[in-house]
Amino acid sequence: MRLRRILLLLGIVGWMFLLWTIPKTFALDKDEIVIPPEAHKKAIEALKDLGPERGAFKLSYKVLTIEGIIQGITARSEKIQATLKELGAKETDTEYLIELPGDILFDFDKWTIREDAEDTLSKVGEIIRASQYPVAIIGHTDSKGAEAYNLELSKKRAEAVKQWLVSQAGIDPSRIEPTGKGENEPVASNTNPDGSDNSEGRQKNRRVEIIIRKE
Repeated sequence: MRLRRILLLLGIVGWMFLLWTIPKTFALDKDEIVIPPEAHKKAIEALKDLGPERGAFKLSYKVLTIEGIIQGITARSEKIQATLKELGAKETDTEYLIELPGDILFDFDKWTIREDAEDTLSKVGEIIRASQYPVAIIGHTDSKGAEAYNLELSKKRAEAVKQWLVSQAGIDPSRIEPTGKGENEPVASNTNPDGSDNSEGRQKNRRVEIIIRKE
């Protein structure tokens, strides 16, 4: 009987070790980490039977209540991955990059978040809340107008996105670093080969990048 209790206890400790060794790029919600009540009860009985001084260290009867842990991890991971895919995120070994068109977030020459952009930013907030690592928000513009003006506009837009995520999505402001690059890092040409305006290219350059670190 005692051997059975010891094996049960070792099994539960093994599950708890598995939990801690799972990659923590994305955290789990508290209410998703629980142990079946029956296993919880048996674990406490096993601890009491062994006594507080048994083993390599003094045992405590304080046990976490965890239920459906594997299902919770799987569901959480699938939801995060689905949201990343919906936002068109690009993944590297060190980060996730979410690129949001400036024309969706802001009106022309403005830095106030558009109301119809809030659903997209809410999804970004879900991703950031699930992560425990720093986030960078980088504003970009096209080359229309003065370079200094565009740089300042890109900074204001990055800051506006940060403030929305802090006030509306509950993100810790200390985790987010906003910056602006102005027109200095285009992803497309602002002009055509003949020198005429490339409106499609300029539209691609007006963007906000959200970089979520993995470490």
